[in-house]
Amino acid sequence: MAIDARTSTTHEPVGRAAALLLLAGGVGFFAGGGLHPKDDGHGDKLAQLHSMLVDPAWYPAHVVLLVGMTGFAAGIVALRWRGGQPRHLERLLAVAAPVAVVAALGAVVHLFAATQATAIEDGSSTWLVHLFTGVETVVNPVWGVTIAALAAVGATAGIGNRVVAPLGVVGGLAYALAVATIAFTDTFDVLFPVGSLLGLWAVAVAVVAGSPSIHRQMGSPKGR
Repeated sequence: MAIDARTSTTHEPVGRAAALLLLAGGVGFFAGGGLHPKDDGHGDKLAQLHSMLVDPAWYPAHVVLLVGMTGFAAGIVALRWRGGQPRHLERLLAVAAPVAVVAALGAVVHLFAATQATAIEDGSSTWLVHLFTGVETVVNPVWGVTIAALAAVGATAGIGNRVVAPLGVVGGLAYALAVATIAFTDTFDVLFPVGSLLGLWAVAVAVVAGSPSIHRQMGSPKGR
């Protein structure tokens, strides 16, 4: 019984590998969002998209975002493989891991969407444009909501804490709403900067994982 108790109290819910991957994911997501080109505000949604696709910042921004989304996916997969979490968190990770992987693949689609700038300018549509739109309005919102859920549920099991959790919850929901509606309205575009809180959440989770004292001081279950 003494061995079991010692094992349960020393088990790290996040682990070094997952923490480092989430750190890379958070930095990439936050930095990529800052680099992302802005539309020129003229014309309809297709014209605005075209203005971003031809911006020289498109490729650098989306390479960094791809690194971020890949870091998120790899970190969540590492959490899933690590095991030892409460059952309700393991069930959520079983869903979050494939969602994150699909979202990372979607980031590849985003990166190469700029190759369709001429077709969009001519008023044409291609399979890649349709795929890009689907990733933007379906996959990414699901990813945002999933990360928000992971931030909320994970805070009860040592993934972050109750102080860090709001960054992921607010950031995830704001990002989900912004990307789900971007193809139809500009109303929620102002939420994209709020969505960058997702990157800060991932960084904060990594920092908390590396500092047991922060666990105790900020309300992680580990310190209770």
